[in-house]
Amino acid sequence: MHSENDKYFSKTIEKGLLILNLFDRDHSKRSLSELSQITGINKTSVFRFVNTLVELGYLRKNSSNRLIRLGPRAFVLGQNFFHGFDLLRGVKPIIDKTSLQHKVSIDSALLHGHTLISLYRRELPNLIYFRLPLVMDDLHTRALGKAVLAQLEDAEMSSFLKSLRLKKLTPKTICKKAALLKDLKLTKNRGYSINNEEYIQGLICIGAPLINFNTKTVAGAVSLDFPASEFSLSAIERNYTGILTKLASDLSGILTTADM
Repeated sequence: MHSENDKYFSKTIEKGLLILNLFDRDHSKRSLSELSQITGINKTSVFRFVNTLVELGYLRKNSSNRLIRLGPRAFVLGQNFFHGFDLLRGVKPIIDKTSLQHKVSIDSALLHGHTLISLYRRELPNLIYFRLPLVMDDLHTRALGKAVLAQLEDAEMSSFLKSLRLKKLTPKTICKKAALLKDLKLTKNRGYSINNEEYIQGLICIGAPLINFNTKTVAGAVSLDFPASEFSLSAIERNYTGILTKLASDLSGILTTADM
């Protein structure tokens, strides 16, 4: 978050990036009116931002229907980021090895503000299909999210929960603040979180926090994902929690080194 009085902060660049951030896997095309409505920026200014980004190659505009989508420069920027991302290069082989050795699907994510950003996912064919968003804000429904929330200090937890909309995604989603706090206390005590079909019916996950050992703070989370049709929660807890906590410790070491 930036300070409103920060003289070095560019509101113009912020607005341009806000527009770019509206394009993702679920919203690959947007209209000018849609961009204006979502961002709250007037149509004339949006038109100017979009035209500039089109000229630079970060957006492109369909000449027939006028719909806007990401351009080739945005793709190159993303590729350059991942190719130069030491953390991703460090965690990928560890997650791949664990996934293949124990035949389990694995998700990992980094904490950014009040959201989680997907880091790396290794999925097995037997898992119920779902599209993991790049940015996750419904943390109360996910093993990744609850693993992070359980590590927060009281003041930070209070701030987090104020911004968190406790949406009901399945019949098992925890939507009451008191119940969520109870679940997070249990999570912290046992060392791992549980998503028992709370995000998607048919999907059970257990998660553990990723800790920056230098700062002693939570930096993200990792989860093991299972189809409920093949695994019971009790069997998962009995057979996989040790695998999860070791993986989380190994990844935390990589994360700490990458942060130095």
